[in-house]
Amino acid sequence: MKFEKIIGLIAATFTPFDQDGTLNSSKIPELAKSLNANRMAGAFIAGTTGEGAALTHNEKIELIEAWAPFSSSEFKVMAMLGGTNQKESISLAKKTHELGLYGIALTAPYYIRPNSVKQLVDYFEGIAAEAPGQAFYFYHIPLLSKVELPMMDFLEEAGRRIPNFAGIKYTHNDLMEFNKCLRYHGGKYDILWGWDETMLAGLSMGAKGAVGSTYNYAGPLYQNLLEAFQKQDMETARHWQEKSIDLISLFGQYGGAACGKAIMKLCGLDCGQFRYPVKQLDKEDYRKLEKSLDQLGFFQFSSNAKKGQ
Repeated sequence: MKFEKIIGLIAATFTPFDQDGTLNSSKIPELAKSLNANRMAGAFIAGTTGEGAALTHNEKIELIEAWAPFSSSEFKVMAMLGGTNQKESISLAKKTHELGLYGIALTAPYYIRPNSVKQLVDYFEGIAAEAPGQAFYFYHIPLLSKVELPMMDFLEEAGRRIPNFAGIKYTHNDLMEFNKCLRYHGGKYDILWGWDETMLAGLSMGAKGAVGSTYNYAGPLYQNLLEAFQKQDMETARHWQEKSIDLISLFGQYGGAACGKAIMKLCGLDCGQFRYPVKQLDKEDYRKLEKSLDQLGFFQFSSNAKKGQ
């Protein structure tokens, strides 16, 4: 089975919660509208940014149902189905197939970890089979999963055994392996870059598509970077990558992952806070963060510019 490769930027979306932490799927149309307005190629839901590991099974179903109407050939919605519970992932795969989402993704099991590529594909094979019309991507993120298997071997094994295998969401820093994966069998598979702060490096190694969380609120920044690279204007491309680096460097000061949802709120898209154990920001944190963003000139290139228009 052959799937069209993704060209452009896929936003790894936040899962919106009410103030009491309840899933608020009514926010999804607003989020989808924002992504379309900023020329995103699609949405990657319930991943790391979307707190998939903190969602219940029923919440994941509700989230998939809420995003499904927005999935199309022009705006590809992919759902991350989990990583540790195969039966749950099989159920979610059936739901994505029923609703016609573009694709599904899975991380490596990160508690009882596979120690070989064969074991990893053994785990994935039955899940992918329940969504035969959907593009299946492996979400390779060894920093969090602690599963660091050779991806060239994975391409061989998954490609042989999983008919709807489309490629890898590559969130790792091994640029040599990334480039080899891109060139595997003449570029047979879609290898998506997953590090926002080094997107220019991924593009330089051959990436055509990328998935990132900061695309939600800094879409214009990354579109500018991508366009400059395509024009071979490396000085401008580096300028925008440096803006990205300076933005992401703030995260450690403001709760790490929590910073992303806080920025969304400051841009006018309130998705609530992250679930525990992620830090909960207070009013003073928001005030300081807004000041730091102002100093960076962030609101001049934010997706939903609150200032500077």
